[in-house]
Amino acid sequence: MSALSRREFLKYSSVLGAWALLPKPARALAAPASALPASQGRIATWRQAVRKEPKNKAEIVVNKVYDDLIPLYAQVEGEAPWPSNPIWYQTEGGYIHSGFVQPVENTPSGNPLTKIDKPGVWVQVCVPLIASRSRVDSPIAGRKLYYGTVYRAVEAVPDAKGEWWYRLQEGIAWSPGPYVPASSVRYLDAGQLSALSVGAKDKRVEVNLKDQVLTCYEGDTAVFSTRTATGYGSNFTPKGEYRVLRKHYTAYMIGGEGADYYNLPGVSFPTYFTGSGIAVHGTYWHNDYGRPRSHGCVNVSNDAAQFVFRWTEPSVPYGDLSLRTKAGEGTKIVVI
Repeated sequence: MSALSRREFLKYSSVLGAWALLPKPARALAAPASALPASQGRIATWRQAVRKEPKNKAEIVVNKVYDDLIPLYAQVEGEAPWPSNPIWYQTEGGYIHSGFVQPVENTPSGNPLTKIDKPGVWVQVCVPLIASRSRVDSPIAGRKLYYGTVYRAVEAVPDAKGEWWYRLQEGIAWSPGPYVPASSVRYLDAGQLSALSVGAKDKRVEVNLKDQVLTCYEGDTAVFSTRTATGYGSNFTPKGEYRVLRKHYTAYMIGGEGADYYNLPGVSFPTYFTGSGIAVHGTYWHNDYGRPRSHGCVNVSNDAAQFVFRWTEPSVPYGDLSLRTKAGEGTKIVVI
């Protein structure tokens, strides 16, 4: 694929949400500022209040807790709990701040693959969350996997009722690991992950730490832009000029200590640009872009991460797990 189709552009430009930051030639294709990112939201923190008004100190209607699902009726600009994010979602009973509400859909897939050849296929969770199982017939729920996360499916197995399950590997385990219902993930074929704008001259990614915006350029033309959450405090994202060093379809990210500990399976489409492991990658544990809050990486939405992964060069062959670039070969990434 040598160019971005209008349909794909609409999909990826929607990650801008309430901040239409695309340049003039592309702005007409961007989603309206009031457009909802999804029809549902998953609470991604331990407790978050639904309030009567979109204000930080408005009366609390009810408290929602981790992994609760709520309907999203509208997106509005309200009183910002912190200056970078004034966006609230209208939901049942009132309004909830967007920062820790992951936009999700519940779109189970049909027509499962019944045979998966080596080395496997790439799949992405297409329901709000699923519980993996150690066996297809296990009554015990295992690790929860979240909307938008990516894994390699290495085997298709039917259960006693004839329902199909996929066994997952990369993104959750080094060797063949747990099973999930095939209907809970969507198959990403080679066309959906093919390279974008092949051969375009002077590609570069610019990450503006002050504005918390990532922009992809072809020459002097901005072709894509999205809000970010970069490194915070001592885990800052370092300024400088880099090149894409390696790219993965997915990553299982574990690190930190104490309150900073994280254990994140299925992190989508990481594009690494420093030897210390800093990457542009998808995010599902928060929805709070516009301020530093990461452990050094450049957090973006899953859709934005997929765009950067496909658009930056070189591309990763579908059958490969990852790709390491040669010196000077990868797309330039400038952090300012």
